[in-house]
Order: sequence, then C-alpha cells, then structure tokens
Amino acid sequence: YGVHVNGWVRDPRRPSSREPSAMWVATRSMSKATYPGLLDQMVAGGQPTALTFDENVRKECEEEASLPPEVIAAIEPAGSVSYRYATPKGLSTKVLMTHDVEMPQGLQPLCSDGEVEQFRLLPIAEVLRSLREDLPVWKPNSALVAIDFLVRHRLVSESEPGYAELVRLLRQRVS
Repeated sequence: YGVHVNGWVRDPRRPSSREPSAMWVATRSMSKATYPGLLDQMVAGGQPTALTFDENVRKECEEEASLPPEVIAAIEPAGSVSYRYATPKGLSTKVLMTHDVEMPQGLQPLCSDGEVEQFRLLPIAEVLRSLREDLPVWKPNSALVAIDFLVRHRLVSESEPGYAELVRLLRQRVS
C-alpha cells in the first residue's frame, strides 16, 4: 500500500470554478534509489503498518512538502488505484490510496526531506501532454494516479481513444 496526494489549483481568473487549472508535480531527487529524476505526485509514500492512511498522509505532507496544517486538514480522500506488475519473484500487487487537495494560490510546496528535487506547478494541459507524449518522464505508478485524477475531474474526455479501457484498468480488482 501507499498514499499519493494530488495538489491542484484553480484558475485565479475563475474563482467560482471547481475545475483544476494546474497541478503541483514533484521531480524525484536524483539520490533516490528508485525512479530518480522522474515526475511524481506532490506527495507520495509507502504505507507503514503502524500508521493509518490519514496519519501517513499527514506525516508525508509535513516531511516531503512542508505543507501547513490548514492545507493538510483540507486533504480529501479520493479512492484508490490498484495495479499489478511482473517481478522476478512473480506478480506484485499494489494499491495506492489517492487524495486530492486544492492548494491556496501562491502557496508553494517546499522540498524538506531530500526526496524531491523540485516542485513545479504545471498547467493541466501540460500534465495531459506529458502523460500522452512523454510518459517515460513519470514514475509509473504516479502516472496512474495522475491519470486517475484527470479522469475523476473530467479533464479527460470520454471520447478519448481507449477511455473506457483506461477507466476499467484503473479500477481493476486485485486480490
């Protein structure tokens, strides 16, 4: 299990709109043992057995992005993404608990634990472009969580080629 937090902002010219206009994306530290330099959610981490998902989200938000308590309190659970992949020992199953938070205008996450090289606020159009055209720049499971966010917020059209299959695969049952 793991937890991933999508940080997003609305268009300041359309303050009444709930549609995300940009997403905070982390670039993983080059010193990370896995997927160095790849794009990731604003906050993401493995799930320790001693913590609840909510406790782990709080801990990761404080450690990884230095988010203030009022922003952490506004984080909303958004469901889960599950997937399987092949390893030398056989199939591995993962479940990621996803969360969303609307970030206040002007608040920038701060790299505080050395796991993130930088945070960038990318327009949704750029997030979509990178997932469609430059997928290898994303940590694989983080790409799934970003796609899930875009689908849930209706930022990917149902007319998109492969949309139904994509949604089915994001919600596949793993046991």
